Amino acid sequence: MSAETNDPPIVITGGSVTLEFDETTLPGSGGRRSNSGKKIKHITVERDGATVYDSDTPNGCVKVTVTYGNDKP
Repeated sequence: MSAETNDPPIVITGGSVTLEFDETTLPGSGGRRSNSGKKIKHITVERDGATVYDSDTPNGCVKVTVTYGNDKP
């Protein structure tokens, strides 16, 4: 899927928790960021380097929940 140059993807990576996104595209305050003019078009999920989900999202209604914590209590 080709990305629009002004809409880079939001990338969530694990190992340690990292969120990558363009702050100007998703303005916000506190821990919540949004842009009502943008809709999710495509989702790709990889686990250990292998793609486990790769699909367009025609209606843009998606919820992704990532659970995380410290590896040592």
